[in-house]
Amino acid sequence: MLIDSHCHLVHKNYEIPLEQILSEARENDVNKFITIGTSIKENLIAIQTAEKIRDVYCSIGIYPHEDKKITIKELRNSLKENLKRSSKIVAIGECGIDISNWENGRKIEDQIELFEMQIDLAKENNLPIIIHDRNGDKEVLKLLEKHSSFDLRGVIHCFDSTWEFAQKVLNLGFYVSFSNLITYPRKDDVLEVVKNIPMNRFLVETDAPYLPPQSLRGKKNYPKYVRIVTEKVAQVKQKTFEEVSKASYENTCKLFSIL
Repeated sequence: MLIDSHCHLVHKNYEIPLEQILSEARENDVNKFITIGTSIKENLIAIQTAEKIRDVYCSIGIYPHEDKKITIKELRNSLKENLKRSSKIVAIGECGIDISNWENGRKIEDQIELFEMQIDLAKENNLPIIIHDRNGDKEVLKLLEKHSSFDLRGVIHCFDSTWEFAQKVLNLGFYVSFSNLITYPRKDDVLEVVKNIPMNRFLVETDAPYLPPQSLRGKKNYPKYVRIVTEKVAQVKQKTFEEVSKASYENTCKLFSIL
């Protein structure tokens, strides 16, 4: 029994319809999905998808570089209104820090303001937060520490950092989520995290349609491939597939209050 804790179920990059995506995933023992909102437009799509399909849940959030022409106040109001639309919204995010060479992105100070707004919203609504962290360990950790006394909880999705950083976020009560990045070459730092992380503190995900497994690089990723992530975690931790799938399933349901 598997759960894909982070995927984008309705996306233009897929080559097959949603019904087939879900059917193939279920054939691979994936029986729950969390589809992720990243913008005002995609939040509505995520909510509609979760409302329509019994085993799909969703999050709503603003990705660091999305909806750049809209004020923080307007984005906050949009998220607050969306929270009223569905009981299947299980988290705020994905949101966070993205430090890259993308020239059309938000400045780092604006990213921090946007991220902190969503942290506050997660606290106000007693929801976990799903964090995107690309080259932003310092900024992410500073904000999590700032809000640590408010019982903030959540996950660093698609974890791609060191065991040192992982220990710091674990100590703050957060989970980390492993994707098919752990199947890629030259990922020794992340594999060290996989090896050392306690069994009750990790999730598995695909981030589909992004980040296909190494054996399928250049092709689309699908939720069914969360099985490959799970197999790799089991291999590195020297556990059985069943032990890892059970742990990741229970951890995900606990974090996101999924029955």
